[in-house]
Amino acid sequence: MAQQELFPASELEERGRDGRKEGTFLQGSIDEVVFCNEDNGYSVCVLNCMGEPITLVGTMPTVGAGDTVKVRGVWTVHPTYGRQFKVEYFEKEMPTSAEAIFKYLSSGTLKGIGPVLAQRIIEAYGPETLDVIEHHPRWLCDIKGISPKKADAIHDAYEEQFGMRTVVMHFGQVFGTSTAVRIYKRYGNAAIELVERNPYRLCAEIDGIGFERADAYAETLGIEKDAEERIAAGILHLLNAASYQLGYCRMPEEMLVRNAVGLLSVAPETVKRTLSEMTLRKDVFPSKDESTTYYATKELYEAEHLIAKKMLLLASEKPPLPLVGAEARIVGLEKENGIEYADEQKEAIVSAVTKGVTIVTGGPGTGKTTVIKAILQILDELKISCALAAPTGRAAKRMSEASGKEAKTIHRLLEAGYADGKGLRFAKNEDDPLPYKVLIIDETSMVDTLLMSALLRAVKPGTSLVLIGDVDQLPPVGPGNCLNDLIASDRFAVVRLQHIFRQAEQSLIIVNAHRINRGEMPLLNVRNNDFFFLERHGADAIRETVLELCKTRLPARYGIDPMEDLQVVCWTRIGVLGTKELNPALQEALNPADLDKREKKVGNKLFREGDKVMQVRNNYDLVWERDGQEGSGIFNGDIGRILLINKQGEYIKVDFDGRICDYDYSLLEDLELAYAITTHKSQGSEYRMVVIPSFNTVPQMQTRNLLYTAVTRAKELVCMVGDPRLPERMTGNDSRPVRLTELKTLLGG
Repeated sequence: MAQQELFPASELEERGRDGRKEGTFLQGSIDEVVFCNEDNGYSVCVLNCMGEPITLVGTMPTVGAGDTVKVRGVWTVHPTYGRQFKVEYFEKEMPTSAEAIFKYLSSGTLKGIGPVLAQRIIEAYGPETLDVIEHHPRWLCDIKGISPKKADAIHDAYEEQFGMRTVVMHFGQVFGTSTAVRIYKRYGNAAIELVERNPYRLCAEIDGIGFERADAYAETLGIEKDAEERIAAGILHLLNAASYQLGYCRMPEEMLVRNAVGLLSVAPETVKRTLSEMTLRKDVFPSKDESTTYYATKELYEAEHLIAKKMLLLASEKPPLPLVGAEARIVGLEKENGIEYADEQKEAIVSAVTKGVTIVTGGPGTGKTTVIKAILQILDELKISCALAAPTGRAAKRMSEASGKEAKTIHRLLEAGYADGKGLRFAKNEDDPLPYKVLIIDETSMVDTLLMSALLRAVKPGTSLVLIGDVDQLPPVGPGNCLNDLIASDRFAVVRLQHIFRQAEQSLIIVNAHRINRGEMPLLNVRNNDFFFLERHGADAIRETVLELCKTRLPARYGIDPMEDLQVVCWTRIGVLGTKELNPALQEALNPADLDKREKKVGNKLFREGDKVMQVRNNYDLVWERDGQEGSGIFNGDIGRILLINKQGEYIKVDFDGRICDYDYSLLEDLELAYAITTHKSQGSEYRMVVIPSFNTVPQMQTRNLLYTAVTRAKELVCMVGDPRLPERMTGNDSRPVRLTELKTLLGG
């Protein structure tokens, strides 16, 4: 299959160049800070502007009562609080008069100073107070209540705040205040010096700044187009784009050079020379496959090598307590549970309790859950510790409900979190490994290379690993195709579950899923079953039928709650029948506007109390509460319901399957309506009923595994609406995008 091309660089970037028009300017002093989010600087405060109180809202880090500020922005009218000024950029001037300095110090802006101590400092030093704090902090020791240690702490707090003010003012005009705050949190007071020395580090280390924005800033600094740091940053940008757009773990040299020439407008020889230098510095890593040279980022190169090394090690070692007489024990389980296992199920159970690595793959109705239950039953009897995990919250919940044992997301199992400004970190790793003797991972087809690497880092040698998944589903959203590569290497025990059990044979969902998988046209006209097709032609007709099914027909026929039991699954985000267009229509159909429902508009998105929403970016720090206990982390693909929109506190309360968390307004860009979701986002989830708009999309998406994945998301009912010729085309198209990886080769396969 022909290699895919990267999308144009302009489509890879988050749109964010500062193209805003000059807004209104206001100047004055801050009378009161009503609200401030310390993590991102979002604030609500009252500005005294020539005697008139004005409510300011926006990102204003370090702002405090008594501060003199100059702000740029636009006037808005809040439905509850009236006229407000939305700040797009602000500058903060340190107070100069004794009165203003007192207000600044007594506001609590500098930790350790309250009103009483502030008054004493002002009485001693008057307008020179801030100069004393900055340059002569030990002079403060002459004041009652200030020790040398406290004087140093006051100085350090002032320096930190002054440094943040300087950095935010410097970068705020270029990247916006919110991004400037992230730059400060990443680099501290040295941010300006570090970034101006190499502005391209921004696109590698700061969320929200892609190569194009960093490149535009570099141009203002006079950095030449053929500068080595620019070429190197462009190469890394293309490698990262290939990993997340195409799923590549490595990229052919010829393709990389061609794309770099187009992106950077430099000669091929310049790109090749920089590649050689980056290889020597170990910024990129080459590999060869027959006559082709590939390049990978350090992160993906090391991840694939770790996966290969650790998997071979686990497979070579004996389990901690291999089961003796496994076949006889299975006979006992059949009697106890009143079931008869298929031969391949028995093989999977025996392998899981006698081998270091077992891979179990199979489609719906082939008994994967039954295998997990049997394995757990044996392990419980032998008192062998075991953990269950899956890549998404919904998949983990399904695993828990099916097995009767708690399952966690892989991120939660590894105790994921964000180090401030440093990116994602896992507490569990080779230094603090997982304590379990057996690890069972479900929906492994969704696990990308980086997550698989993080998981295996935390697995102790001698642990038994059981990977369960369906290789015929879509590959991971992230880079790599681990489950397929592990199976294709032929280095591990692989059991393929193919027997469809009698009760499953009664479901047309399962029958059609397997027909699709075999390349056979699904049965569309069988009456009184759980899979039916409504033929409609034209986008408008399909759209109206989908809305009617969700709003009236299916709830009336089956007595379901469309918000909880029904999910629309689309091929793509774009187009009349993509999620971006369908979600607002479904919102109005299922959760229409009401005087009793508060709303919040964010850009082109409107959120309403009662809405079904999805988190679209991993946020490991978002705190939630469930049954009186706190935890953190809401992940890409998690679906919840909006319980409350609090306009005074400027947050939205969302329920994610019992995890209740508050979204500050500044975090709402991470939420989308979820009445309709893409097939990719639906992976790992199961819904009572699924409605699939069957419409023409780009040819590369009309594939068998996309249709198979969408159909297998339904537990009780699938309803497809549209042109019946499309399922036929998709079933006949078994082409799958090539994912360029090295894992199979590293495993010796």
